[in-house]
Amino acid sequence: MRVALFTPFSPEIGGGSAQLRSHLRYLSGLDVRWHYLSDQPATNPQPQWNWLGSRLTPAELLSDLSARTGILPGSKGGIRKIVGQMDAEMYWVVGHYEGISVAADLCDQQKPVHLTIHDDPFGTWSRSKRFRMFQPLLSRTFPRLLRRAASVDTTSWGMRNLYRQKYDVKCFSVYLHVPCLPQLDSAPDPGKLTVGHIGTLYQKEPFRRFVNACERIAGEQKRAFRVIKIGSSPEMNDFRKEYPAVFESHGDLNEDDAVPLLARCDLLYAMYPPGSKYELFRRTSLPIKLSTYVQAQRPIFAHSPADSGLARIVGPARVGCVCSSLEEGQIARQIHETMLAPPQRESFEALRQELMGLDQVRQLGAALRGEDWQSFPENNFRS
Repeated sequence: MRVALFTPFSPEIGGGSAQLRSHLRYLSGLDVRWHYLSDQPATNPQPQWNWLGSRLTPAELLSDLSARTGILPGSKGGIRKIVGQMDAEMYWVVGHYEGISVAADLCDQQKPVHLTIHDDPFGTWSRSKRFRMFQPLLSRTFPRLLRRAASVDTTSWGMRNLYRQKYDVKCFSVYLHVPCLPQLDSAPDPGKLTVGHIGTLYQKEPFRRFVNACERIAGEQKRAFRVIKIGSSPEMNDFRKEYPAVFESHGDLNEDDAVPLLARCDLLYAMYPPGSKYELFRRTSLPIKLSTYVQAQRPIFAHSPADSGLARIVGPARVGCVCSSLEEGQIARQIHETMLAPPQRESFEALRQELMGLDQVRQLGAALRGEDWQSFPENNFRS
């Protein structure tokens, strides 16, 4: 069966791409060709990857959404050109920015669409200075698209439950697939307090206070403090300039290279910010870095309000701690407690099976083949 996968981002960059790549290796009976937008073709292209050109400008994307809603004048020409380059029996679209319009246009042509949602667009647009004022356009397009798609998967159980309740949409949750936990021979250096982090920081201040607490503990214990930084992030780059002796930067790495580095860490840091601005985002999203942290099998420091999807997994699964405080003394106490009683491998393995197992990929395959995906068992992950 021929499937056209469309993403508004490159197949080799970011958490969304990593999640999709983890699924594609285990989807049977499908000939998937990956169509994507990027300023340049992928540097290590695969035969099934098809570069369709650059991303639309914000003005072009908003013009397309305006034409679809009738609120403002606009043109669908840019999206029609993208859609015209794909031919398949099933269209698999990641509903993010251009993907929303691509999926809507395919539905207009009565073509079967499976929709994947990695980030709730309302949560994303509400944090964007560029797109925030155009949410009325999204409000008309996105809910209708969810109901018109043949099937929908979301990146977290929290998002799945919200969409069922808010939009009356039948959907299921799919996270990155990890077939097994690696056997590791790396261990933290007792002479150092080492923290690992992958990717983006959403706010600087919580991390700054965490770093201050770590430095205080390292000083008390007469240990050097180090941060292993993997991936690119403007915010983390700013910290690297402030603390040049602390940060050990490794750029973008594949999991095989990242996991042994993180296994050398005392703690692995993940953060979702507090405040109403980020509420929808943190409740529905689940960071892809969590899968890499689980494979590294080191304590996860989830710096987040208790209502986040991240907190609802890390705490009950006993793979680290949840710290909702921005007070440095409380942060330091939770760091101490977590390092004194690190999680066992059994806890990471239980989480891998429950969150990252193969059944979710089989359910995704059934949806893409137009088969019965609703009969698969599902869980509510401690929500």
